[in-house]
Amino acid sequence: MISSAEARLGRSMSTLVAITAILGLVVGVVLIGPDATGYSEQWGLLNGVVNFASNFAQVAMVIFAIKLFNIDDNPLLKLLSYITIVGVSISVIMSISPAAHAAGGWTGDSFTPTEIGEMEGAVTYGTWFVFPVWVLLVSLKERGGNLLPSWGSMAGIGASALILVVNLGFLLSLLPDTIVPFIWIVGGVILYPTFAIGVSRAFASKV
Repeated sequence: MISSAEARLGRSMSTLVAITAILGLVVGVVLIGPDATGYSEQWGLLNGVVNFASNFAQVAMVIFAIKLFNIDDNPLLKLLSYITIVGVSISVIMSISPAAHAAGGWTGDSFTPTEIGEMEGAVTYGTWFVFPVWVLLVSLKERGGNLLPSWGSMAGIGASALILVVNLGFLLSLLPDTIVPFIWIVGGVILYPTFAIGVSRAFASKV
């Protein structure tokens, strides 16, 4: 049973997931630019802060969703939840590291900010297979609309299926890099935030 305080925090964090997904697009595409490579000296810190907030909110959303959707009763979904929490938590810890290395100080200079960012992507790559599966299974489990609105579950199914297919396509070198902006907008800025808003509505029903 989820408490009212947990539901309120879960609602806020799920809403933050949706907001930071859109902010991430603004920073990455509008400010930094889709053709930019490496760490952005001008916008790197802002990008790191947005990523930190996004990853932190996603961890919180998954943690409280375990109680909200009674995931403890589903062994596979429970396992995927814990793996997702660990994987995204690594991203939380590393999100601002490129900016910290760019600023110097006690972080050292053994690696460039770009290398630090690439390390995060390399270390957490598997998370972006596990997390979409989590979203897919939650969306399928709750598609009846009792807690998660039907539009939220449909968005979750669409976003997770899209990301899984694309990740597999990239892994097998079957898709061109030019498809990334389309996937980012449709999956990461339209469908996934819609799922997160649906989860926020589900939390709100328990406040």
